[in-house]
Amino acid sequence: MIEQNDIFEEVKDNVALWCESDCVGADLAAAVGIAITNKLHAISVLPGAVSQVWPWVENTSIKIITRFIVDHSIDDDFMSDFSSHINTCFRDGADGAIVLIHLRDLKKFTDEIAYVRDDLFFNKMLSIGIDVSEINTDDWENVFRTLKSLRADSLTLFLSHDDGDKSDFVGRIYAMLNTDMGEWRGALHFMLGENTARIDQVYRLVDQLQSNFVPKMLFWVNK
Repeated sequence: MIEQNDIFEEVKDNVALWCESDCVGADLAAAVGIAITNKLHAISVLPGAVSQVWPWVENTSIKIITRFIVDHSIDDDFMSDFSSHINTCFRDGADGAIVLIHLRDLKKFTDEIAYVRDDLFFNKMLSIGIDVSEINTDDWENVFRTLKSLRADSLTLFLSHDDGDKSDFVGRIYAMLNTDMGEWRGALHFMLGENTARIDQVYRLVDQLQSNFVPKMLFWVNK
């Protein structure tokens, strides 16, 4: 997988492994083997897999990043469940979490988590994941202001549907990189699967327009 593509050789210092929900048992063990063999920075798994993965990577530099999908109302019940699951994952060995959320819910989530953010994520990485297709040019400044308010360590952009040549993906990334990010000093992460064309486009755009982001940039690749 990783070894077979030239772009992965070029961005080898910026690659991490994303395990889908059906990556369990022997497949999960194989995924960890890939991460170890390729000396990847991190592996992302669902909350239920954290405790299984941790013994396999505890003596390596690979970080376990779990993830949560926010797809319902953000209320007191949600925050209670979210806090409980986050604490369990960190206790089981996770080094951080990606919160996958719709742009429309980002402000509400930020407001709700504000008072417990530092307790929940003490010494842990918090990344906000948003579908780049939801973010228009005039949304970017507000996104970065919110990330600063949330003290998010990184922004994870993913592409849920790719329209190929009809897509405005490149334009959206270009608009982001030309936006005033204010005081936010986090990292840019991308979940583009094994779409080498998109990875190549993003890498070159970031390198040309905001090269200071390259050292901390991360590409999540599917397993």
